[in-house]
Amino acid sequence: MISAMGMSAQGMVRGLVADKQTDEVLQFVNVRVTDANGKLVGGGMTDEKGHFGVSGLKDGEYSLQLSFVGYKPVNRTFQITPQKRTAHFNRVFMAVDAQTLKEVQITGQRSQMKLEVDRKTFTVDEVLAAAGGSVTDLLENIPSVEVTTDGQISLRGNSSVEVWINGKASGLTSDNRAEILQQIPAESIERIEVIDNPSAKFSPEGTAGIINIILKRDRRAGYYGSVQTGVNQQGGWNLGGNINYSSKWFDAFANVGYRRRKGDGGSKSEQYYKDANGNRSDYQMIDGEDNNRGGGLFMRGGLTFHMTENDDLSLTGMMMRGNHSNDNKTTYRYGNVVTGDDRQMLRTTTGDGDHHMYNGELSFTHKFNEQGTHKLDASLSFNKWTSDGSNTYRNDTTYFDDRVPTYSLQYRPMNINNQAWEAKVDYENQLTEALKLEAGYNGRFSHENTPQESQMWNQKTQQYEDEPYFYNRFIYDMDVHALYATGNLKVGRMGIMAGLRGEYWRVDTKSRDYDGAEEPFKKDYFQLFPSLFLNYELTKTSQLQLNYTRRLRRPWGGQLNSFKNTRDASMIEFGNPELTPEYTNSFSVNYLKTWAAHTLSLGTYYRPTTDVMQRVRYQGVYNDQPVMFMTNLNVAKSQSAGAELILKDKLFRILDLTTTLNAYYYKLDGFSTLVEGQTVTGASDENFAWDARVLASVILPYSISLQATGNYRSRSVITQGYRKANGSLDLGVRKTFLDKTFVVALNWRDVFNTRQFENYTEGPTFWRHQKNWRDPRINLQLTWNFGNMNQKKRQGRDEMQGGEDDTESFGGYEQ
Repeated sequence: MISAMGMSAQGMVRGLVADKQTDEVLQFVNVRVTDANGKLVGGGMTDEKGHFGVSGLKDGEYSLQLSFVGYKPVNRTFQITPQKRTAHFNRVFMAVDAQTLKEVQITGQRSQMKLEVDRKTFTVDEVLAAAGGSVTDLLENIPSVEVTTDGQISLRGNSSVEVWINGKASGLTSDNRAEILQQIPAESIERIEVIDNPSAKFSPEGTAGIINIILKRDRRAGYYGSVQTGVNQQGGWNLGGNINYSSKWFDAFANVGYRRRKGDGGSKSEQYYKDANGNRSDYQMIDGEDNNRGGGLFMRGGLTFHMTENDDLSLTGMMMRGNHSNDNKTTYRYGNVVTGDDRQMLRTTTGDGDHHMYNGELSFTHKFNEQGTHKLDASLSFNKWTSDGSNTYRNDTTYFDDRVPTYSLQYRPMNINNQAWEAKVDYENQLTEALKLEAGYNGRFSHENTPQESQMWNQKTQQYEDEPYFYNRFIYDMDVHALYATGNLKVGRMGIMAGLRGEYWRVDTKSRDYDGAEEPFKKDYFQLFPSLFLNYELTKTSQLQLNYTRRLRRPWGGQLNSFKNTRDASMIEFGNPELTPEYTNSFSVNYLKTWAAHTLSLGTYYRPTTDVMQRVRYQGVYNDQPVMFMTNLNVAKSQSAGAELILKDKLFRILDLTTTLNAYYYKLDGFSTLVEGQTVTGASDENFAWDARVLASVILPYSISLQATGNYRSRSVITQGYRKANGSLDLGVRKTFLDKTFVVALNWRDVFNTRQFENYTEGPTFWRHQKNWRDPRINLQLTWNFGNMNQKKRQGRDEMQGGEDDTESFGGYEQ
């Protein structure tokens, strides 16, 4: 009884901290509690959900002080009395610090990057280089992320990365995400999160981590929105707008945008085949011009009903409808260096197609207490992706002897049909100030049915005829069931989060030929994926973290299809239904330190991987001619290690500098295997590579912003070869008018035309050099903002019952 009386005499203060402009929670904010004499009596940091709690307070008056780099300090007063042992601040807002220079008012620019222990969050509405562009353009400006000319994405040099929209896969797969991300307007994105070592709560897919794209969804009282339009020098243009409405009972938003894309690029390659003595014999030279066009409508909307104080029901949807066309010319020169038997083929490719994407989600949130620390989230989503397209190939061959020129004409339609359901249930309970439990279920059920055909022009009958050899229908089903549980424990300065995720999944594929014969393949798996995060608060402004997770990379549909694809005359590609996932144990150590105007993040990682999936190339024969074949194999083991240094500096009050330096080591064991009777080998290879990115933002008087982004990537090893070093520079400028009612932005992508990808590969029977590029682009973008743009963020109905002199603390809003 005496112990209980003593405990009851102790009070506490708790709450949640959020960004005043975005309403997003702020993690790792410094929290200090002082008594009436100014003596420090407790403190800490907000957790990953933005919550804080300080206990052991005696009766009396106290001051709560919150500080975070780039934000104005916040002070609140409260009392602990026998009648009220807990002071609860439901939501405390922190505002970005504004700057003043020579009596000219400069609007504070929101910090573009927020460093957190388990992720890095990039606010992208300030990225001038992506104005008028797409999500792909934004990703090219995110540190550690790389996007190739064909839209393939890698993180820290590793292409095994998951890309999500609003915390879910949303139908994005390795097959379609390049097309989808190219269609989503950059103006619809609020922020991008890079989670390089996710906990057991998240899917283990992607050995490099997860890139989470968060779409805009403001919460200001009343209505507000904007309209944007833009053009570029290549003839592309865009038009879009958004509108939002928020009230006590419901929130609503809608986004719509249309983008017309025009882009030019090219490719070159040369490859030689070796004879039995290792000397060069047959060769192939390729020179191509790519002219791609496309357009698409992107729409998104949603409603959230505040059914009760503790229950929200939301319905959101996303739709994309677009088309694309291409007109490409590629010259192939074949020959033999010994006999001189040369010929040249001009391939003219014309194609077009349509693509549609539909995504809908119904979600429900129930809070068991008013603080939201005990709640249940459930959602059900459906996604459908279709892409109907066709290409016509005309091959005109001329010979450097007396033979008569020839031509052939081929028509290749291909239709992709994917659909998926996803169900999620997440439970969270803050049992005590020091202990929180989370658990949930995640089910994903996907189906693909993709037929492709080929018809050859008969020069005698003057009509197309089916080519049974090139017909294929690929049917792919995968069901995944996952259960997870994590526990968060705070012991003094030490934070511990341990979790375990169990996943069972089933793969069923069928590859049918023209006569209906199938090559079926079925397999199921069960694996456990543990995670452990240890976080230690060294000081109030620095912390150290040690992480461990187990992750995997599953083969996607196209990698499992055994059909030989001959659309590229220089390379015949086919999948491997026997591919199994690769598994990675990921270890990382992170250090975070903040000062008044500087932030330092240093992270190191080590990732041993087994059953590595790699693309391999080998020489073969097709139509009595030597050609290159490419497929995927589980070849060997690999090890990767690296360090990432991020510096954020505010200099001279007008310059915001973000510097990222990545250094990584990669080793791939040697391998030797048989593929269709051919011996495919790869020597053991190791490589040290590094890349650097510097983003400089300057705020000038008269509401002018300048931005420059420089990138450099060193030479790096790839399977059977290496990729050459490259660098690039992007520039942007923005000017606002009439208190941000109008915004004009101009950017120049790849100023020196150096964003090129150049690879060298070699095997016992071949040598190949390949180069791809896209032409630079200049964009001009105009935005008109309307509605209650100057109104403060809405804070909800259950706001903090704190200081009476703070209008925001009661859920009101200022004009």
